[in-house]
Amino acid sequence: MTDKQTNASDSPPEADGAGRPAGAESSNDADQPADTNAEAGAAGPEETPPSSNGREASESVPGRNESGDESPDGAVDARNASAAVPGALGSAAAGAPSQPPTPPQQSTQPEQPTPPQSAIAVQSADQPTEEVPAVPATAPGDDGGSDKPSRRGRKAAIIVGLVVVVLGVAYGVTYLLAGGKLAQNATVAGIEVGGLTPAEARDRLDAELPAVVDEPIHLHLGETDAMYDVVPSEAGMGIDVPATVAAVPGGSANPVSLVKALFGGDEVEPRPEIDPDRLRSSLEGIAEQSDTEPVNGSVAFEDGEVVTSEPVTGTSLDVDGAIDVLSDAFFGGEAREMPIGDLTVPVDENQPNVTEADLSEAVSEFAEPAMSGPVTVVAGDESIELPPEMIGQSLKLSPNENGALQPELDGEKLAELADDELAELGQEGKDATITIENGEPVVVPAEAGQGIEKSSLGDAVLLALTEDGDGRRAEVEMVDVDPELTTEGAEELGVKEVVAEFTTTFPPTKEYRNVNIGRAAELIDNTFLAPGDEFSLNDIVGERTEANGFTSGTIINGGRLESSLGGGVSQVATTAFHAAFQAGLEDVEHWPHSIYFSRYPIAQEATVAWGAKDMRFANDTPYGVLVDTEFTPSAGQDEGVLTVRIWSTEHYEVETSVSERSNFTSPQTIYDTGADCEQQAGSQGFDITSYRKVWTLDGELVKDEADPWTYNPNHQVICGPDPDDGGSDDD
Repeated sequence: MTDKQTNASDSPPEADGAGRPAGAESSNDADQPADTNAEAGAAGPEETPPSSNGREASESVPGRNESGDESPDGAVDARNASAAVPGALGSAAAGAPSQPPTPPQQSTQPEQPTPPQSAIAVQSADQPTEEVPAVPATAPGDDGGSDKPSRRGRKAAIIVGLVVVVLGVAYGVTYLLAGGKLAQNATVAGIEVGGLTPAEARDRLDAELPAVVDEPIHLHLGETDAMYDVVPSEAGMGIDVPATVAAVPGGSANPVSLVKALFGGDEVEPRPEIDPDRLRSSLEGIAEQSDTEPVNGSVAFEDGEVVTSEPVTGTSLDVDGAIDVLSDAFFGGEAREMPIGDLTVPVDENQPNVTEADLSEAVSEFAEPAMSGPVTVVAGDESIELPPEMIGQSLKLSPNENGALQPELDGEKLAELADDELAELGQEGKDATITIENGEPVVVPAEAGQGIEKSSLGDAVLLALTEDGDGRRAEVEMVDVDPELTTEGAEELGVKEVVAEFTTTFPPTKEYRNVNIGRAAELIDNTFLAPGDEFSLNDIVGERTEANGFTSGTIINGGRLESSLGGGVSQVATTAFHAAFQAGLEDVEHWPHSIYFSRYPIAQEATVAWGAKDMRFANDTPYGVLVDTEFTPSAGQDEGVLTVRIWSTEHYEVETSVSERSNFTSPQTIYDTGADCEQQAGSQGFDITSYRKVWTLDGELVKDEADPWTYNPNHQVICGPDPDDGGSDDD
């Protein structure tokens, strides 16, 4: 009953019969005598006997509950009413003095809206009927009744419950039909997955998808001809199989997915899984191979003619753009059917600094005028002409920062090319040199000369190249020219003693040896080598021609002795080589003879052939080296003699040796019926090794050389027919 009392007290207050607000206790209630209740014809709550009228007032009011019980006289028991609605009947129940009911007063105020709770008429046996506010509806399960809205709520709840049950049953049936497997006829990239469980579908896709989606993609780089293959899996492009299976209807408790699964599946696009770092790395690797640098247009000069090279645009792969294209095509925003096949990715163009316009301007305004004719170099009263062919070798055009081609002329190179022509201007100086006089080295003093200022030659010629006619003049000044090797410098180089020498001889029966050996010895005599200089016999002697003072003599060709110009010069090569070899100088190049001649030191001799084989050694000492030759021709029965001496300051100690001969080979016998046949005896071929050790004077080993060589057999030549041929010429 406490809850009902609390609810009643929350109702809007109304005036009771005593003029107090309903639900408010009289301040005199506590002072009323106990028998006042009897006068009101009502017993206190403690004294209420159990009877049919003992129900609560709420049960006696028609419409308050479903029982609808009333008192015998059709009136509500006042005691029960006071117990049910203490706030409304508080005065009567408390035994307040009886007063005649206050007649209703006519209100001058407009009619107020009906309060949310209906008034209930309660009548006692000895009191007039009073209006009592209705008791609020109680919670279900209370003894109190409910009104019509409560009945409608119950009906609505029942309906909702039925709907939930129906939906639950429908969901359960649907789950039994489609909850465990994917929708029938569902496919992924053409692979059947319908009717499979999600696990089975994942296994099938793992096994079969690579063959469908991992075919190489042919990347075409822009409009170029370049094409590269990209394998998706190698470039970080794959399929997220779990996410793909999850996108297929069915196979889950999701009601939306279950409903879709009931109607069958369709093609489901694979869900891509792309590793951006791997994809970028793969494309950057292609870029490293495919990117091309732009090529500037260029101008060159060949044989006095202008030669141009057209500019070429460079290309570079747009890596970010290529990533977008691949990502879109691989099940992205612009997905392609599998296999993807060919894709074109963007390429950036890199323009050269020197364009076609720049090239055309350079040719017309400079290159063609530059090659239009010779330039006259003027020094005082003397002049020479430099032809376009010579000028072009030292001329070039280079682009500046704006792409314009600017001419550059290398004056030093031009002066070197025109050395002979420039020597006609002024007076050529002479370097100091060293010669042997009366068996002693003598320094020949240097001579200063006069010549043009070579450093200004380039600028003067360059200014004249765009001029016409007589304007193509380059005026230069004459200056004193110091020699490269001064007298003082030569004296300090220490050419003072013979550090090594070697002598060879030749028989008197061959006159060509006197000519050719004598001429070669003359040409190399007094050759001076400063520290670091190199001796080359072919460079010093030159080609063996009649004009150069040589005659025909015997040479080796294919293992046979033949006649040719310069025969015998190899003896000079051998003599000079062995002297330098004994001096400890650096061996740059030497070739022993192909067959062995006993007059030469075995394995430590040299042959030469113009344009093929040379003999070279270098001065690797801190002193000057002078090559001195002494030649005595053969006469009558006397042999010819050649001696080569190396003058310097002693710097090395040298030890030489050779190995034993090994691996002998036998000669062939050759029959020759030709008119030029020269008979020769045969000799064996063999292997041998030459050794040389070189120390400095303080004992440091600086060279330890082993030089193996194979001598071929010297074939026996018999001038005449082969007796085994029977004299027949048919073969």
